[in-house]
Amino acid sequence: MPTTEQILASHEAALAEQNAFKVSTHYAKDAVAIVNGTTYRGRPEIASMYAKLIDELPDAVWRTDVAVVHGDLAYVEWACESSAASRVDAGTDTFIVVDGFITRQTARFAVIANDGLAMKQRNPAVTS
Repeated sequence: MPTTEQILASHEAALAEQNAFKVSTHYAKDAVAIVNGTTYRGRPEIASMYAKLIDELPDAVWRTDVAVVHGDLAYVEWACESSAASRVDAGTDTFIVVDGFITRQTARFAVIANDGLAMKQRNPAVTS
C-alpha cells in the first residue's frame, strides 16, 4: 500500500503533467474535495475541477513550500506560476489518504492574472 507521501508525490507529478484525469485517479471513487468553498464529489467532478484549474494555469510550474504529513493526514502550502496567463501566490491543501487513495481534501487559493487586472478569487469550477 502506498504511503501518504507517495500518493501526494504522484498527485503532484500528475498535476505538473497537466493531466486532470491522472490527477483524479489518486482519489477514492467516493472522495469529497472542498475547494474555495465549492464541494466536488467523486472522480468525475474532481477531474473536471482540475481540468478547469489547469486551463486557468497553462504550463504552470508548481512549487511545494511546506508539506507536513502525519499518518493519513497531510497539509501542503504551495504556489505556482504560468508565464502565459496567471499564478497562485499562496495555496493550501489538506488531504486525508486511506488505503492508497485521497478520500477527503480541502483547498484554498486565488488564481491571479499575470497582467494584474483580474486580482480576484476565482473558483476553477465556475464558468462565466
